[in-house]
Amino acid sequence: MSATPRDESLGSVFAALAANTAIAIAKGTAAALTGSPALFAETLHTLADAGNEVLLYIAIRRSRHPPDASHPFGYGPERYYWALLAAIGMFVVGGAFSIYDGIHALFHPPELEAFWAGVAVLVIALVLDGLSRTVAARQLRLQASRRELRVSEYLRETADPTVVTVYFEDTVDVLGAALALIALVLHKLTGSAVPDAVAAIIIGCLLCFIAVRLSTRNRELLTNQSVPERYVQRLRERLESEPSIRAVPRLEAVYLGPTEVLLAADVEMSDGLSGDDVAGALDRMRADLHREIPVIARVYLTPVER
Repeated sequence: MSATPRDESLGSVFAALAANTAIAIAKGTAAALTGSPALFAETLHTLADAGNEVLLYIAIRRSRHPPDASHPFGYGPERYYWALLAAIGMFVVGGAFSIYDGIHALFHPPELEAFWAGVAVLVIALVLDGLSRTVAARQLRLQASRRELRVSEYLRETADPTVVTVYFEDTVDVLGAALALIALVLHKLTGSAVPDAVAAIIIGCLLCFIAVRLSTRNRELLTNQSVPERYVQRLRERLESEPSIRAVPRLEAVYLGPTEVLLAADVEMSDGLSGDDVAGALDRMRADLHREIPVIARVYLTPVER
């Protein structure tokens, strides 16, 4: 649960936004010239991604607002809300529309034109998407190493949806561009639009799968998900290591935001402590937790009877 700078995900978001904006313009132009369903699906996909990056930027900015009277625990969940909207946008604009266009192309095959323009755009898209994914992957590895986790483990449990969303988007971008390129070549070689249409459907299904996964994760975080059990156990052990605390019968730690945790615990105090001793010990414990684990933004320790 080590702290990470709140805005370190901005680099991944900006890299993806720049790449997707340029690629969307190029893909849209190539789709209009070639009539390729797979290229059209990729255009919708990239437009959805560019829109998502804007939403993720809003998420980061709004989640950084300090606590106030209306939001005493801060605005951390804003990041989950806007990331959820980004996932929904990926599902509707990128996934559902791509599947529809692919099915439509199966029944109404389009003619292929400007083949080399499409190939050139897709090759450039592969390069740019690959670079954007490299930035996101580097950020993920950095964050995972801070938590002493493998990247796959970090993807499952991180409370920061922004860099994860960019990473999954860029991964599907690379796969989608590769599929569209293969489909375009097959369309040219066979004279059939079926590979193009099937590629569009596959791209749409990939986007829907990723969108559902991201939506599920953001829903969990919006509903006050607990931090992983191993961190709960470490917090319990830290509290029970204090000489003035005999036991911790109840401890709860939930995410307030990507880098903020609320900790609430019932503690049984050692025998022979006066009221002032108990108050002083709890104050020291709160201060120690804030200093040792900066992500703990709120600490509520309640002395209870055995």
